[in-house]
Amino acid sequence: MSAYNIVAGVSVTCPQCQAKVSVGVQFKFGATWQYRYVVGDLLRWGGNDVGTPGRARVVSDGAADSPCPACGYAGDWDFYVFIEHDRIVGVSEADGTYDFVRAGRTHLDLGDGSESSGSPRSR
Repeated sequence: MSAYNIVAGVSVTCPQCQAKVSVGVQFKFGATWQYRYVVGDLLRWGGNDVGTPGRARVVSDGAADSPCPACGYAGDWDFYVFIEHDRIVGVSEADGTYDFVRAGRTHLDLGDGSESSGSPRSR
């Protein structure tokens, strides 16, 4: 990923060694300028913007920003970053629910939330 942001302190299980670890997750939405966020933070806008501000519900493609701190695993480790009204509301490990490649974008607009999406929340 070129310019991106990071959600820091995401607690996950390493897909290789199964250790419970904390990683940063890179994503592209909002002002992409390597800003560091945590779940609950409001995104910044106004420079190198990706996406449209104020969307009700968005999921952004994410990736671990470093290898597993326990075993060094550096393979594919993908995540979803969930955003509502410009606030990061959760991060979960990717499970194939969303297809960013087919959409040709790093984020998907999930609509206004009136329909049930079944989207996972933060761990």
